[in-house]
Amino acid sequence: MDQGLNPPPAAPGMHGIGRRSFGALGSGAISLLLFASLFVLPVIGVFVAPLGLIPLLQYAARHPSGVAAWGWVVVALGVVAVASGTTMAVLFFVGYVTMIGLPSMVIEQRRRSGWSDGRWLLVTVLGGLALVLLTVAGLAWPRSPMVATSGWLSSMGTQALDFYKKIGVSTTRIQLALDASERNLTWVLPAVPVAYLSAVLFWIRSRLPLLGFGWEPVPFEEYRNDEWLAVGFVLGGLGTLFTGGTLRWIAVNLLAGALILYFIQGLAMIRAHLVRFVGRGWFVRWGVALLCLQVPFPAFVAALGIMDSFHSLRPKRSDDT
Repeated sequence: MDQGLNPPPAAPGMHGIGRRSFGALGSGAISLLLFASLFVLPVIGVFVAPLGLIPLLQYAARHPSGVAAWGWVVVALGVVAVASGTTMAVLFFVGYVTMIGLPSMVIEQRRRSGWSDGRWLLVTVLGGLALVLLTVAGLAWPRSPMVATSGWLSSMGTQALDFYKKIGVSTTRIQLALDASERNLTWVLPAVPVAYLSAVLFWIRSRLPLLGFGWEPVPFEEYRNDEWLAVGFVLGGLGTLFTGGTLRWIAVNLLAGALILYFIQGLAMIRAHLVRFVGRGWFVRWGVALLCLQVPFPAFVAALGIMDSFHSLRPKRSDDT
């Protein structure tokens, strides 16, 4: 679905906010430190780690390529992961590549190719999903990903129950909740970091002009997914219904990744109607998003996104006159 003509790419040297440059080495080091907060202080790191994209994108906006800023970090982390062979080192390496390196690379490709917003976001999300699936499968080998994931979740659940018992909290309902979540997460655990990646991408998307990139993203209420997302949705759906084992696990997560993006398009469609009456204030944005995350609204909003992909549910221009 075409989103209109894209403006020409920014020339190297174009400056946005933060005119000070840290160079390739400094930008990569700052990015690495910010991302490390996700492992050192997970609760705070969820909000701090995405900031690691900013120095890399500022560097990329001023140079023909930003690979020099993040490439050396990826190589260094890869060497550490291979040399140590520890699960934590592997997760840190894959996490940095997925959350920082991959978005930086695809945003640069978008500058060169003039992809629509829907195209570069789809490529990044599917690329991130593939990396996560390969990592889980690799860590699980020779067991199946589902068996290994079930064991990991069971171990984490036991640790959580022990913690609650030590602080005197009744664990009966917690046990039931953990059992229910374990059954579901065994199949869709890789989709959880993909959902986080999607949120980060839409956060950085609106800030690209400020970082020095020479294009304006379409307003969120005009956002539409790329038409190729329908292929992933169909393949994921058919695979979920007609395959089993590891193939079904892959299909389920592909379907979940597609539904995440359709959910976002559903939010954009709802926003397109609300903006006519209540404007674009932050309270409206966050209020609608938080409301739509409450079960069972996510499925309904994703369904709206799917319908909007085939037949526009946005208000017509004549409605505003």
